[in-house]
Amino acid sequence: MAISQQKWPIVLIDPHRLRRHEEHVAAHADALRNVILAAGIWTTPIVVEWEDLIVMDGHHRLSVACAAGLSHVPCLMADYRTVRVETRRADFVVTPDDIRKRARTGALYPPKTTRHHIPAEWNAACAIDLDLLRVMPALNYSLANGPHRDVDGRCAG
Repeated sequence: MAISQQKWPIVLIDPHRLRRHEEHVAAHADALRNVILAAGIWTTPIVVEWEDLIVMDGHHRLSVACAAGLSHVPCLMADYRTVRVETRRADFVVTPDDIRKRARTGALYPPKTTRHHIPAEWNAACAIDLDLLRVMPALNYSLANGPHRDVDGRCAG
């Protein structure tokens, strides 16, 4: 297992804890799944808003993690003070509060509605064997295994 040296640590979190705020394209997730499974390693962390565990970048990777039966997935924790968000669709207004509401209620945006600008200097990379991520025991980390706050579409295909 290798994690590149960086200022922002990678945290392993149960993918069922992560909250989507937008749909994903199933065909893209399937193609990505084939690439990741063929490689046998996870190389790009999912960027997650730390307070509500909202996926900022990585909805397709989250789908892969769930389909592959991973018990944990590498995540880079962020917040809306350091990550700017904008809409990719003229018919939607996107704010951090709107994203939180959709993540909490399961009323997801259509695919590719939001664009989170992740600072380039974060440059997070890892190389974690998928077999380790499938069988890793529960971590003693409050974000990774805290109590569920509400029922929503986490890890939905």
